[in-house]
Order: sequence, then structure tokens, then C-alpha cells
Amino acid sequence: MHIDSFFSISNSKFDDAEYVIFGVPYDATQSFKPGSRFAPSAIREASWNLETYSTYFDFDLDLAKVCDAGNVNCDGNFEDIIRNMELFMASLTTQFPIALGGEHTISFAVTRNLKDCCYVVFDAHFDLRDEFDGTKFNHACTTRRILEDGKEVVILGVRSGIKDEVEFASRKVKWLYSWEYDVKEALKLVKDFDRIYLSLDMDVFDPSFAPGVSTPEPFGIAPIDFMRFVGSIADRLVGFDVVEVVPDSNRVTQMLAAKLVLEVIAARERNK
Repeated sequence: MHIDSFFSISNSKFDDAEYVIFGVPYDATQSFKPGSRFAPSAIREASWNLETYSTYFDFDLDLAKVCDAGNVNCDGNFEDIIRNMELFMASLTTQFPIALGGEHTISFAVTRNLKDCCYVVFDAHFDLRDEFDGTKFNHACTTRRILEDGKEVVILGVRSGIKDEVEFASRKVKWLYSWEYDVKEALKLVKDFDRIYLSLDMDVFDPSFAPGVSTPEPFGIAPIDFMRFVGSIADRLVGFDVVEVVPDSNRVTQMLAAKLVLEVIAARERNK
């Protein structure tokens, strides 16, 4: 099997593409298992194992116009990355952005360049701390920063956080715990939003599905729960990221991440 260093379905030049995949290999604040800076490359490699036909959404991904634009420069501190991301996002015109993290902090760097959208995140953690490990730009603070940026927030599959986060969430966001997750209930929470940015922290899945994450948390949801949600809101998506993969030796987690990137594209194409 032929394997290259770009995503397998990349078939278009940047200006001709409808979807632009890009890596953000940054993991400076990961607090348990580091290594998600290696995830963009690992996810790309895994993509070459996957068929380009989505049986779930009945779409041939060879028909989608996709460009893998490489990685955003992550040298320097997080403020430097924010500036680099701003320049990159400004180069997009009508293209749909798909970011491969990296830790969850990168979602803030992406979403601050997108206006008038709801931030919907699948995550085991609230990520609503105001500060963690001495910085406000920590993966445990991502959703708090995005909320402060003026976006509505919906958290799905959450099951971990300190009491202060739960109390803050009860005033500021909508959420479903993993044990009460149901696609119909999830769709009710986003019914009023025409534009949705979707963030997938791979630790939302039970560790039996995705062992290679920075902060694994028991009692997670299944990947099919995510798929059913995506299939129902795909026509409202304005961007997508997959974050917090720490590549595992069996390639289980990066394979699942690559598969879900394919399925998000297929879902959008089927809903055109």
C-alpha cells in the first residue's frame, strides 16, 4: 500500500478545494499524557488504510475536492500560534476548514477567526477553568476562552470537571452528560443555530474506543453516537477539528480520528 505524508483524499489545489485539511502540532500544556503534536502526521498516515467510499453516508469521497495544506507553524508561544492561525484562516475564502490537533487549545485559535457560529464540542471534560497550570491558554480552559469570545457553547458527552466548572456551566452553557446522551436530545440543544463549528476531543469516546488520548476518562460515548449527530447537522457546519489524539502503538485512536474526518466530509456532501 502506498502511503504519503498528506491526507489520503487530498486531490485538489488549495484555491480549487472545497475542504482544506491542516495540522496544528501543538501540545505545550497537556497535563497527563503529552504527544498530540505527533497526531497530525499519525492521522494522515492512518487515512491511507481507509476506503474512500463512505458506506454510512453513501458517498464516494474521491468526488469531494480536498486539499491537505500541511501544518500551521507552531514555533514560539501560543500567542504566536494565534497570529499564525489568523494569517492561515484569512487565506481561506469559501473553503471548509478541518484542523488536525494538537491539544484542544488549538480550537480557540481556529474559532476566533469564525464569526456568528455556535461552538459545539464533544468532550469528556468541561474545559471551563479560568486558568490552569499558571496560564489561561491551557487545554483545560479552551471552552471558557471560546465562550468569552462571544460564542454560544454546547458540550456533549461531558463527564469530568470540578464543582466550580459545573456551577459555571449551569449559568453559561448547555450540555449533556455522557450517561444521558441521546442524539434527539443533542439535536434539541442546537436547533436554533444555523452555523455550527464542531470540535471533537477524542477523549469524549470511552477509552475502549480511543485509548490514545491525553486525558482518558471512563464512561464515554461510542463513535456511532457522534456519527448520528453529524449526519443530522452536517449542512450547518462551518468548520471542524479533531484534537487530543496521542498516537497509540496499535494505531487505534488515530485510525478512528482519520475515519471521522472522512465521515464529516461525506456527511456534508450528502446534505448538499
